[in-house]
Formats: sequence, structure tokens, C-alpha cells
Amino acid sequence: MVKEELKLNDLCGAFLDKAMEIYDVPSVALGVMIGDERFTGARGYRNFITKDPIDKNDVYHCASASKMMTAMGIMKLVDEKKIDLDDRLVDLLPYWEMDDKRCRDIKLYQMLCHISGLHDVPVEDWEWKWGDKVVDAESLRNYVVSDEVLKGRMLCEPGKGGFIYSSIAYELLGAVIEEVSGKLFDEFIKENCFRPAGMENTTVLTIERTGGSLELDYIDTLRMAMPHERDSDKNLIMAKYYPYSRQHAPSSTLTTNVEDMLKWGRFNLDRKAFSSETYDKMWQEYAVVPNNGEKMGLGWFMREQEGYHLIGHEGTDIGFRASFWMCPELDMTISVLSNVSAAPVKRISKTLFAELIHSL
Repeated sequence: MVKEELKLNDLCGAFLDKAMEIYDVPSVALGVMIGDERFTGARGYRNFITKDPIDKNDVYHCASASKMMTAMGIMKLVDEKKIDLDDRLVDLLPYWEMDDKRCRDIKLYQMLCHISGLHDVPVEDWEWKWGDKVVDAESLRNYVVSDEVLKGRMLCEPGKGGFIYSSIAYELLGAVIEEVSGKLFDEFIKENCFRPAGMENTTVLTIERTGGSLELDYIDTLRMAMPHERDSDKNLIMAKYYPYSRQHAPSSTLTTNVEDMLKWGRFNLDRKAFSSETYDKMWQEYAVVPNNGEKMGLGWFMREQEGYHLIGHEGTDIGFRASFWMCPELDMTISVLSNVSAAPVKRISKTLFAELIHSL
């Protein structure tokens, strides 16, 4: 091992120890890549209730980090000229139209960067889908023509209201992938994202890991990171569900580990998915995110820190948080995963990035 790798391992290992002292979380898994140097490690508990230790190769649910994969699938079809970013959604999904006729003007690029005006799942219903445990292969198509989608009211005319985050927009993008490719969403993403990137321990089809079961007791036997919440006294408890319903794969059901997320970083930093021209379109600014100063590309967020440009995505769900960021200027990737609702993974990622910049 070269001197630089030793230094990276020492720095990231010490940072992980410090993070576990500062933040009250069951576990943190960390992956860092700078050029050819890599670090992967984890601290804490896979299952806090049984005090079963986490391993750096254990799998976490990554929630909205899934949207990067969906965006990549759409951009692959764009690169192959099978669809165009200015295509209207209603033209690509001939079976789909909302009661709110403003939907007829929604274009693909507007959905990717959250300026379509589409509504989203009500905050108070955050947990509702995971309790449904929908797993059939037709679930995505069935969802996008459900009353929840078709009878919802658009929040503004497409492109007129600025950034309005919508997971429903991403379920619809997943339906576009199925309609255009003729393949199920999870099959297309595996073929065009995970396999080319060498991500052997990654899927959006959680039941592929579990043999179809979503019972927590059974999932625990598979040594996956378990989902935790806090009770009214702030004590850590097990969440009610493992967050999975097949119709929400395009927005929410990625499961992976930090090693595979570093492979995802390498795949995209090297621009291997499609042409550089298509990458440039994907990573240019289309919208400003309110309150935090970040910009929105096509499926990827963009921010500035320490004078550098970063691109990535966060994930938030019942029992899990994920943070993934790449810095092309430094050929760097940072992935942070944790298994409790509201874990401060973005703060951890930003703090580590600052330490790396000043230490290496």
C-alpha cells in the first residue's frame, strides 16, 4: 500500500470514529475514492436492538439516491436518440393523462430537474406505501394510472413555478423507460447502470435479495442494515417496515453498499455510460433549489464547497439516510450511509470533504 493510501485510510478511519462519537446513530458506512486511492469502512450496529455490528460490505436502503439511476436510464435513451428531452410525457405514455389538463405540456427534462409542476406524495402519508408491500411486475404502470397520480392537481404550469420536488415525476420517468425500452424498469437499470459499472451488490428490486419476503425478522437474518427510528423519548427503536414497494423503484428503492457506490462514482467520473455530450447536458444547471443554494441538473444536484464543484444526490426514508457526492475536479467520490431516519449524512459528507481538502 502506498503512502497516500495509508494516509487516506488513517484519516477516514479516524473520521469515522469521531463521527460515531458526535452523532447518535446506529451506524455509519463510509466510502471515499480519490483517483486510484480508496477507503471503505463502517462503524456501529447493523441492528442496534441486538447490537449486531455493521460490516463495511453490508447493504443499506438508499431512498432517493435511486433517482440518479432513473435519470441515467432516461439519458441513455436520449443518447441513443430513442427519446428527446423536449418530448412531452403524454406522447411517450399514450395510456396516461391526468384530470388536470396542464399535464399535457409536461416535458421530460422538466421532470428530471423537478420543474414540471407535478404534485408529490403528501408528507403525512410518507409511510403509507411501505406498508402496502406491493411487489408485482405491473405495479409501476398500475401506480402511474392510479387516482393518487391522475386525480392529483398540478402545483403550477410546467416550467413556470421553479423547483418543486416530485417523486411522482420519477415514477412516471420509470414508466417512460418501460414503455420505450420494452423492459421492466429494474431489468433496464440493472442492464444499463449496475452491470456496466461493476456494481454486483446493487439492485432496485429489494425482493430479489429477500426471496420475496419483506418481513423484518427475515430480512434481519440476511445481514442487511436494519431500519431504525426514534421514539418520543429519542430512543432508537426498529422501524415498522423495511421501505420497499415495487412501484416506487424509480424514486426510492435502491439498495447497495459503499463499495458499489464508489464503483458508481468511478463509472460516472470516467463518463462511461454514454457520450460526453450527453453527460454535459445532464450536469448543466436547469433550476435553483430553494433555501440551500444548490442547483439542479437532470437528476443530479450540484453545489459548491471549498471552491470546488460537486454533483450528487441525497436519500431520505423511514429508517435510512444516504448521501452521495462526486467532485470531478479532484476525481473524488464520497458516499455516506446510515440506518436511522434523519441521520445527518450530508453534514458528515460535507465535514469530511473539508477535512480531505485541508489534509491531503
